Amino acid sequence: MKRTDLKIFEPQRIGNEPHAGGHRTSNAIISGKLNAVFSSISDIDHARSSFDLVKLYPALSTDDSSRLQDAHIFLSDQPDDPLVNVLLVEAKDLKDTDTVAEMLPYLSLASTKYHGTSLLTAPVDAQGQELRVESASRSLTPSIQTITQALNLSPDSEVGFRSTRVLSYGDITEINIEVPDLLIESPVFNASYQSYKLTTEIYFPPWGAGYERQVYKVVTIDLKQSDLTITGNTISVTLPRSSAVTKDQYFTLNYFSKDDFRFHSFTSSPTITLAAGESVLPGYCRLKKVGESSIYRADAQGRFIANGYVFATIDYETGVITDIDGADFNGSVEDNLGATIIKGDRKTRSKQWQLPNSSFARDSLYITYTTTDGTTFSASSDLSGAISGTNATGEVSATGYVDITFTVDVRPDSIRYDYNEVSQVTVPAPEGGFDTSKLPGGGTVAIFHTFNPISVQNRERTAAATLSSGQTITVLADADFIDIVDSTGASCWSVTDDNYSYDAATGDITINAGISAFSPPFIITAIQSELALIDAIDSNTLSLLTPLNRAYPAGATVSSVQVLGDFQAQTKDERTLAAWQNNFGDFGAAASSAINTTQYPIELTNIGAIAQRWAIVFTSTTAYNVIGESVGNIYSGDTLNDCAPINSFAGAPYFILRADAFGAGLNPGEAFLFETLAASKPTMVTRSVSPGHSEIVRDNSTLSFRGNKD
Repeated sequence: MKRTDLKIFEPQRIGNEPHAGGHRTSNAIISGKLNAVFSSISDIDHARSSFDLVKLYPALSTDDSSRLQDAHIFLSDQPDDPLVNVLLVEAKDLKDTDTVAEMLPYLSLASTKYHGTSLLTAPVDAQGQELRVESASRSLTPSIQTITQALNLSPDSEVGFRSTRVLSYGDITEINIEVPDLLIESPVFNASYQSYKLTTEIYFPPWGAGYERQVYKVVTIDLKQSDLTITGNTISVTLPRSSAVTKDQYFTLNYFSKDDFRFHSFTSSPTITLAAGESVLPGYCRLKKVGESSIYRADAQGRFIANGYVFATIDYETGVITDIDGADFNGSVEDNLGATIIKGDRKTRSKQWQLPNSSFARDSLYITYTTTDGTTFSASSDLSGAISGTNATGEVSATGYVDITFTVDVRPDSIRYDYNEVSQVTVPAPEGGFDTSKLPGGGTVAIFHTFNPISVQNRERTAAATLSSGQTITVLADADFIDIVDSTGASCWSVTDDNYSYDAATGDITINAGISAFSPPFIITAIQSELALIDAIDSNTLSLLTPLNRAYPAGATVSSVQVLGDFQAQTKDERTLAAWQNNFGDFGAAASSAINTTQYPIELTNIGAIAQRWAIVFTSTTAYNVIGESVGNIYSGDTLNDCAPINSFAGAPYFILRADAFGAGLNPGEAFLFETLAASKPTMVTRSVSPGHSEIVRDNSTLSFRGNKD
């Protein structure tokens, strides 16, 4: 078995039309040939967008039935144009017979997986098990992005909240969070979480009238203190099943900490005594009016108002309460009359908060903060969400949760931030096209999946104007893949190293005499790569089940892998049937005699066999018809000759059943049934082009197909 035995074949009709798709042919996709899978991107595509869906057949193409173990495919290269996205679609129900019209509904099924690529945003060492990537999702459909700046925001909607959060590994409805530093004497807290919701929105495209559509969006749901339950230091909530915290999203609890505040109860003294630097938190002083049972809270100006009249005031800086018309400091335990005091030495070395909008540019966060000695510093985020700055490190997650740590004491009320909100709108499909509004996440899909393999690749490309016999070129040592392609895209690789040879220990490529048959200039590609299994996904960090063997630099490619399984032409479920009733799944009474496939087994080749259930139906004791479940009646034969119906798409027999296997044959109406399994499996590939214009002309991507020789 050679590298060239692994091919990717076209279906009966290559293209994006509803009738395209169908069975595998013998037409192999030629590596490096432009427009072999997708047509070129036109000016109209750039202007109004486009969406393409094609079917391909990775296959083991040999004239025997040898086996390729654990066949798998992945995109190893994306187009340079950020407006173009290419994805693999893994749909468990995809069949050889499916056309594009039948494939489109698979895109919106919950069981469908998407596979794509991202880049490492930080290097990873050998034995490393955490990969930080640019993004764990991609846009499946064409979309338009608009950016709005949000400036000079405070992390706290009210002064003083700290936060803690819980990541949902499934759709959870029961949340219990213990908060050791909660201000128990007068607890103040609220919460928010993210959930997928089918929402209705009105979209106004640049052309035509506005229309209403339903889209799945991640929405933030806010919970008030009254929605939550407190028991000691534990805060709990039970959510309705329809509003669960969606998988991979966060439940965030905001609360007042005893490290920042203390509570003065009026049951101990009506007089508030403040230490140096302390003040009363505006809006958090509670008392009664003489003769009334109602509890009144001071407003932002420190006024207690009952029935339109001010009956008392408080000076938040001194804590002095002035009784104007009957202030009452006495109440029950449940009334909890008193004031929340901001501690004078309030400082922090960490801060967590949720951005108001979870759709944002991860490299746009800019934070300023002032230390307790009055010095102001700043920090900012990069594409991976890593935050760095003077005396500060942290991370902003893909969903907008900020977690920053300081190495000096910082005044919490001094923290301010800016960021760019990103609004993404799916472009409506043209008339007759697939309704992209039905896709989860409005068309943005996850491209990495837990317990799914990934391929990590460090790729080095070198251009060579000419190559001549005897020339030596040094590339990456210990590379797993080496290839040289000429100006036409033709690969110079050969089984016998006629054109070049590679020394993995030194990284030297020696050019051999056969190179003269190829046309310069050349591109030399060397790739170090390995497969790993994802154990967990946290925002844009992929945790691996086992360590990597090599170190990989920032910018290395991380690809999600679609596993296709073992490739080998095989037969199964061979049996005779006493009465053929057009049922390929019939396991009824056996025929009057047998077909001897023990001594004369059905012969298959990997190139000819297809996934099909077959019936050889006898019309007399010697004559029969061969009927395929989807290909129909394709052959008529007799027991004196071998049965070898030709697969015209592959130029080889679907199968061969030798004449000796028939023996005396079967009676008219009886049948011999069996199923063939192909040494290939169909897959789907999508390409979306979002509206806009780019100076980038390279819009091709690379599909890698691999497996192990048995």
